[in-house]
Amino acid sequence: MSTIGLRGIIWLAAALVLMMPGFGLAATDCTFTISRTTMTLNSDCNTDASIIVPNGFTLDGAGHTITAKDPAGGHFVGGVIQNGGASANVTHLTIATSGLANVCDAGGNRLRGILFDGASGRITDNRVMNINQGASGCQEGNGIEVRNFGSNPRTLHVTIDGNVVINYQKTGIVVNGNADGSVTDNVVAGAGPVGYIARNGIQVGYGASALVKRNQVTGNSYTGSSTVSGGIIVVGGPGYGGAFCIGVDISQNELDGNDVGVFISQYEADWSAPAAATNIKVVNNTIQNNAVTNGYIYQAGVSDVGNNDKIIANRISGAGYDPATLPGSTFEVDADSSFTNRPKVHANK
Repeated sequence: MSTIGLRGIIWLAAALVLMMPGFGLAATDCTFTISRTTMTLNSDCNTDASIIVPNGFTLDGAGHTITAKDPAGGHFVGGVIQNGGASANVTHLTIATSGLANVCDAGGNRLRGILFDGASGRITDNRVMNINQGASGCQEGNGIEVRNFGSNPRTLHVTIDGNVVINYQKTGIVVNGNADGSVTDNVVAGAGPVGYIARNGIQVGYGASALVKRNQVTGNSYTGSSTVSGGIIVVGGPGYGGAFCIGVDISQNELDGNDVGVFISQYEADWSAPAAATNIKVVNNTIQNNAVTNGYIYQAGVSDVGNNDKIIANRISGAGYDPATLPGSTFEVDADSSFTNRPKVHANK
């Protein structure tokens, strides 16, 4: 067993973080104790660049906090925690940010709390707090993101369980691409109605599959006039530039205060509904919204654009979902209507 700093760990994995594109000289006071393939965080610490979990390693936060801050002369980019190979685990860690500059980035430089790109593994019992750049409209700042768009030729299998994700900028938990996620027993809380960004709670997108079960998802509401926020969203199909999501199971979740509780938004290239069965299950969820705050004037317990989806035994309540509250506010979706007149979400990719 040994105690080393971040640089020693990265050398050990032969994946030097200081050489990654987009990173300058990292400044961090994070140190870890290494035992076999577990790196245990020794104390609360700060970092201005991503901390990489070497291939096959587990980062055990031991209840401590890593706070991301902007580097001198620049701004923080990428995930606060990222995988360095085809498998990784992160557990018992709190991640936060402090005073990050409001600068929009794309691709790998987008802000995330925990990012698994092309990696299977487990993300469990973490607290991911305030992954944001203030009141920013930048389409980044996801709490936990799993993605695979060719980074790994195999389907990723990732367990995301027992995490608390609060006050994220864009989306709390994301599973995108060639990935299979088990997203269970998480607390995902947006910051309530805002007008600068359309947040989503949990996203399954672009060919991913997932079990989304027993999560608590609250406070995803947008007061602007062009889109809506969703508690749990499924997005895909050629209309969104990706594959359809097939067989996603959304069950026994508690959703409160979201513009749309569960939003299945999948389209063919001509923006018609899918021609083939998508077989998504939305079963036995409790969905409520007592606030009528959406500027787009579209709110719904469940909104489904799919084929042969099963919407069964959900309990939907609240003035925000009552058609009598805003008569005529639900848009009709058909192949001839323009996309701008359809209820939609801004999704991550």
